[in-house]
Amino acid sequence: MTEKSIYLSSWALTEPDDIFYFYQPTWLNAWEAHMYERGLYGTRANGWGLKRFGVENDIYAPERIRNPQYMPYLEAMEQVTDSALQQMPTKERMKLMKSRTAFIYADSWGESGPFEKISSALHIATIDTLPKNLLKKFSITEPTCKIRGEKQAFVQALRMAQDYLAWDVFDNVVICAAYRAIPVLVFSEEDVGKPPKHLFPRRADEVNLSVERVGCFILSQRESAIRLQCGEYHSGTAPQHATDIDVMAFSERRQMPSRPAAGVIDLVAHYGESGCLTPALSMDYLTRHIQPGGKMRTVIADKQFGYHYFDLEYLEG
Repeated sequence: MTEKSIYLSSWALTEPDDIFYFYQPTWLNAWEAHMYERGLYGTRANGWGLKRFGVENDIYAPERIRNPQYMPYLEAMEQVTDSALQQMPTKERMKLMKSRTAFIYADSWGESGPFEKISSALHIATIDTLPKNLLKKFSITEPTCKIRGEKQAFVQALRMAQDYLAWDVFDNVVICAAYRAIPVLVFSEEDVGKPPKHLFPRRADEVNLSVERVGCFILSQRESAIRLQCGEYHSGTAPQHATDIDVMAFSERRQMPSRPAAGVIDLVAHYGESGCLTPALSMDYLTRHIQPGGKMRTVIADKQFGYHYFDLEYLEG
């Protein structure tokens, strides 16, 4: 890796402590049901399970995943940032609070407040713009931004963080990323770029699983256990398994090689799909399954036959 490498000082991910609920199309939500069918054909699946924050078990089953409570989702954001901070040594945590720290908030959908049952202007602003409570938690006084990039949002945030640190603009960059599995948006995203003539027969044993997750990632140029480097965007070429890479991880449905070889991981099949946060799951895989000294490349394909990628190197156990 080059001098542009950055280090993951601390990170945390969380998901709902609940079961999957399978979507049931109804005539009351005709467009959503239509996009559900389109999404199934596009992914060649036969059903769709969703795990969401705030599901209420005492309401009509088909409505549970359509209109969950939003407060558990917001609370999970705060809890995951607390977890990331507590994992840092006390001395490093104090340095973080007093250093030049940038804050990047990344999510898949941008302004998703209209899809929630919200009556609070403060909570709408938290979901649609920036969670100001998190800015206070990290004592952020430097510029902040939000990235809305569908499945590319997290890797775009990583690339921005790498540039910030390489240019010595900031000492630390905090990335908070969130994925809200709103059914109609989840289904429509899988339909993009698939005209009817390209639809394939469904496979009876295939079920799509979408999992809401939130994560917090603290990056700096101070050495730590995980080194990270974002690569350049590649257009019109297939990802190659470089000789110094032990594991290749793919974060997009249908982008896996037709016959996966050893050292190739399908993050969606392994963890469930989490939109912009699916690539971040490679950090969990790295620390659980790869020995110190191992390297992992995560590939994030787009709809234009190109891909972004980033490399992780596990320096110690």
